[in-house]
Amino acid sequence: MKTTIEYDGHVFSTRDVLDESDPEFIVPVGLVAACSCGWLGASAAPGMEGKGGYQGGEAHVITDEEGEAERAATAEWRDEHIIFIEDSAIPAALAKHIRDVGEQLDALIQADKPMAALAAIRLSEGNFARQARDAALRASYLDHSWSQIGEALGISKQAAWERYGKVRPEAGR
Repeated sequence: MKTTIEYDGHVFSTRDVLDESDPEFIVPVGLVAACSCGWLGASAAPGMEGKGGYQGGEAHVITDEEGEAERAATAEWRDEHIIFIEDSAIPAALAKHIRDVGEQLDALIQADKPMAALAAIRLSEGNFARQARDAALRASYLDHSWSQIGEALGISKQAAWERYGKVRPEAGR
């Protein structure tokens, strides 16, 4: 039973842990939670470390109960990975609109209208600069670090603080 679950571009999967102690009889003995972004689960039922050359964290042991290891891996993915990205998840409709704008910009460039693309890009910066400032200030107010804010904006924590931190409004304004 291979479950397909997606959350905001993150796709859940499992990786088999194989017992390779007998090269003629290699069998899966556990599952490790994984995500398309590169995240790997690290903890579950003890006893799998080093099994068959597996070098990762502990795995979810495959038992007689069908699907138990995969359910445990799925729960780990949600509880240990997705929970930390939920606050920064983009609503699907907004993500679609942003992708559509990007595709339209690409179409302008491919149609040899790069100046129109540049004008649209300039326009979008003007429209979203206020929202970027407001979002950065709100994130700071909600105790997100400048490292987190900078990472979300694709800039360094120092650049984020210099651009938005110096203008942080006083409480109550």
